[in-house]
Order: sequence, then structure tokens, then C-alpha cells
Amino acid sequence: MKKILWGSLIFLAILAFVLRAVPFLITLYLNQNANRIVSNMITRTDTFGSHEVHFGDIVLDYNYNGTFLRLKDIEVTPPNLEDEDHVKVNLHIDALNITGFSWITFLFQNTISVDSAFVDNINVISSTPPIDSLINGNNGEENTDSEPNGQYDAIKVAHFEIKDMTVKLMDSSNDSLRMSMVDMDLQAKNFILTKEDIRDKKALFDVESVHGTIETAEFHFDKFRQYTRVEDIELDTQTGEMLFGYIGLLNKEGRYEYTAQFDYDQSWLEIDKTSMKLHGVNFHEYFRTSILEVDTIIAKDMYLETFKDKRKPEDKSRRPKMINQVLEELEQKVHVNHLFLDNAYIKIEERPDNDAPKAGHIFFSEVNAHATNISNISERLEEKKEILINADGKLMGEGLLETKITYYMEKDLHDFRLSGTLHDFDITKVNTMVEPEAKIGLKSGKVTRLDFNIAANDYEGSGELIFRYEDLEIEILNSDFESDNNLLRKLGAFIANKLVIKSNNPDKRGNLKKGDVYFMRVQHKSMFHYWWQLLFSGLRSTLTGEEISDMREKAKAERAGEEKSGGILNISFGNKDKEDKPSRKERRQARRAEKE
Repeated sequence: MKKILWGSLIFLAILAFVLRAVPFLITLYLNQNANRIVSNMITRTDTFGSHEVHFGDIVLDYNYNGTFLRLKDIEVTPPNLEDEDHVKVNLHIDALNITGFSWITFLFQNTISVDSAFVDNINVISSTPPIDSLINGNNGEENTDSEPNGQYDAIKVAHFEIKDMTVKLMDSSNDSLRMSMVDMDLQAKNFILTKEDIRDKKALFDVESVHGTIETAEFHFDKFRQYTRVEDIELDTQTGEMLFGYIGLLNKEGRYEYTAQFDYDQSWLEIDKTSMKLHGVNFHEYFRTSILEVDTIIAKDMYLETFKDKRKPEDKSRRPKMINQVLEELEQKVHVNHLFLDNAYIKIEERPDNDAPKAGHIFFSEVNAHATNISNISERLEEKKEILINADGKLMGEGLLETKITYYMEKDLHDFRLSGTLHDFDITKVNTMVEPEAKIGLKSGKVTRLDFNIAANDYEGSGELIFRYEDLEIEILNSDFESDNNLLRKLGAFIANKLVIKSNNPDKRGNLKKGDVYFMRVQHKSMFHYWWQLLFSGLRSTLTGEEISDMREKAKAERAGEEKSGGILNISFGNKDKEDKPSRKERRQARRAEKE
């Protein structure tokens, strides 16, 4: 009996020694070969396959629950910095701590599986050829047959934390910044990235929850002439919220410098001062399928400016798309139940194609809007097929403009309806646009109420406009776009004011003149030009008495003869043909100079 007891004790002692010795020996082996083992783990992937890896310090500690790994001062560098034909990554990590690393899944399932990972102070600089050269195969065709070869089957992390991560993507052809994210902090739970996710262009990864912040992010485009800057980003998958403290679409060049680079007219656009909140974001659907579903987006204090130089020739091969057409053809699937615009400012500026000393402009302030059912997902559109936009704001900081726009989805001609009302507006405020464009000044006038109701599509639009106004009077400007006492101009303005234009609507007898709306869209011009010309046709009809049948026939004749181009304002009150002719004084000076 004693022998059995002693034998059992000895066996247990040996077993205990072996159990203690095995982790010790494994840990000893791992630490002696740590540099080679960890380097091979990193360089076996496609991204880092040819890169060099260096460590300042490595500590591994094995037990039966897994391996603890602590790395300090990790450096990953490309082998040849002169080579611009491949993706090159420079990576530095101050510290990486991993607990619960599973060797069984690593050796037998080609999978990285850990209980927790903490990464501190990551700096990544990736230099790549132009994006189109990466996504295109031979002859410029997209390469869809390539698959990741040197990849793990999966990477699984139960608890994942990143602190102070900075990423910069550079264009190797010109060393310009393409994208950057600065000071990113993330905490994730049950993160899984599989080889199938990498193959699938729509899938990103799977994760139970993520909370993170990013100090700033930038995305450069348009041959690096423009960039989007976002600050103070925060996301939380559990609450379904995402916050942006600042969003801007900014330009590195001024409006004239930018537009001068193009052979044809090209709009300059800038967005500034915007903050945004997203509620009800379906993060998991986006991570798995790249479908973006959001319940509510609120954008506050947006400041938008757009500029067009009409001295540039127009590109008549261009076909700007309606909003519903843009959504239909957008590859990114998106659905937003509600979009709110709060206290926006919108300024439209044009440099006319004449001798005006300055550009013209109009602006809308205190703009508020609510759009519903912004979607290109067929299942969602089966429930509701329209995008509805209600908006209001102050024209030139004064007149209240209320509008309602309905876009009908799944219509062959991309139909829409535009209606609205303008209240109590001093019409002389729009001289900032009218005078440089048309060499006409609005001397006086007040809009008491303007109502419009228009149905249109991608081809033409028609409707009704009721323009109630008082004391309307115009004046004709001189060659310097200024008011003067020239007798002929005074006479021309007098005739226009007394015989062509009615000073009041309704008139003194209470007769109200209603205007007809009709315009045939100029296909190479913008949607905003189309809107304005529809409205202006109703204004012109009110002032001149032109009927819709005449407007339609005139439009058809102009289309047959390819009508002349115009901008936001294409105004003519009879002096257009003479506006570029020299004045009598200029002709006398020219004759005197010729004799001399």
C-alpha cells in the first residue's frame, strides 16, 4: 500500500514538474526565437510580404490559457524606397500587448485568435501608385480575378483597443497626401476579419461593438486641388450614433485660379463651418454589406459658396443629372429616413461674360430644410417612391422663401414638382446679381407675395406663377455698369417702365396678372440653372403677358437652332443687343484717335 502511495506521489510530483516545466521551456524557446517568430507572423501577409521588421524589445510568456506577448518599438519598412510600382508601408508602434494568443488555431487553422490586444501610438505611412492603377488590370479593365494568397483565414480578437493611431496614405507618383487620420482611438469587442471579407468588395469585417474617436481626417481629390476635412469624429455602434464636430469641403486654390485651369467652365465649390449628427446608424449592416442605412442626419450651420466664370466656354457634351437620377445610378446603396439642414448659408456667385467690373451674386441665409426617404434601395422604394424636401430661408437676408420639392423615383424622365412662396421682399436687393449680368438696375419695387407651382422632368417643365409686387421700376446702366443721366438710357427706361412693364400687380383696379411657366431644359446646364429659368419664365410672362403656347413654340424654335447659352440669370428687357456696343462718347474718341 505504501509503495502505491509513494508511487502516486512521485508520479504527481513528476507530472507537476512536467506541467510547470513545459510552459517554462516553451517560454524559453519562444523568447530565444521571438524575433524570427513574430517577424514571420507579420511578413506572411500580402501587405507586408516583402517588408523588413525590427523590434526594440520582445517578451513572450506561455501558459496553458495562451501566450502573453509584449512588443515595444516595432518598425516595419519597405525593402526598396525607390520602387514606386508597389504598395509600400512604413509602420511604427510604440507598444503592442497581446494576451491569450492561441497557438492551436494559429498552427492548425491558419487563424490569429487572441483574448485581448492593446496597441499604443501607431504611425502608418503608406505610399501607393495612383488608385486607378491599383484597381485596373490589363488594358484599363478592372481586375476582378485576383485573390489574397498570403492571408490568414481569420483574425479574431475578443477585446481590441487602439490608442493614438495616425494613418497617412501618400501617392507615390507625386508624394502628395491622399488620405490621413490623426489621433484615432478605438475600442472593439469580438472583432473578426476573415479571408472571405477581404475577397468580398462589399464586406469589411464583423464586430459586436465599436466605440471610437478621431481627431481629424482628410481626403484629397481632384488632382489634389480640393480636400474634405473632418474633425472631432465619434462613433458608437451600441447607440447607433456618429458625430462630426466639423465638416468642410475646401479648396487649395482661389476661385479664379481654380477655374482658369480648365478649357471649359468648371464650378468652384466650397463648404465650411458644418457640424453633423447621425442617429440610428445601422453599423453592422454597413460592416457586412456596405449598405448605409441611417434614420436621421442633422447638419448645422453649413456655409456653402459656389462660383462660376461664364467667360469660359461651356462644355455642351456635359449632361448634369437630376437628384433622383444621381441616386438611381449611385453604386453606394443608401437609405436615409430624415435629413435636416439647420441654419445654412448658401451663396451663388457668377462672373458674367461681359465687361462688368465685378461678379454678381445672390445668397440665402437662415436656411432650414427637411428631406425624407432619400433612398436608392429597391425594397425601400416599394414602400414610398418619392423624396420630399421642405425648406425655408431668407433671400438676401430679407424675404422669407418657403419651398417644397418632390422627386419621383423610378420615373423614366426623372419627374419632380417644385412649389413655394416668397414673402415681403425688397426687389432691389437682387441688383447684386442683375446689374453685372444684364446691365439693368432694379430702381425700386417690393414683392408682396410670389407663389409658384411647377411640374417638370429632365426634358421640360410648366406651371403657374403669381407675382404680386408694388412700385416696380427699372433703369438702364451705362458701359461702366453705373447709373447716369444719359437721355437715351433714361428714355429707354421710361418706355420700358410705362409701356412694357406694369408697375403694380394687381393694378390699381385690383386686376391680378398670373404668369405662365414654361422652359425646355438646356441639357448641358445645371439643375439650379433649370430651376431659375423655370421661375424666370413665369416672372417674364407676368411682366410681358407672354402665354405658355408662345413660350413653348419659341423654346422649340430655339432648340432647333441651338439656343444661346446663359447663366443663373439670362435676363433681357430689350437692351441686350446693344449692351456691348460703344457709347457715343467712345465712338468720338475712337474717331479722334484714328485721325491722329
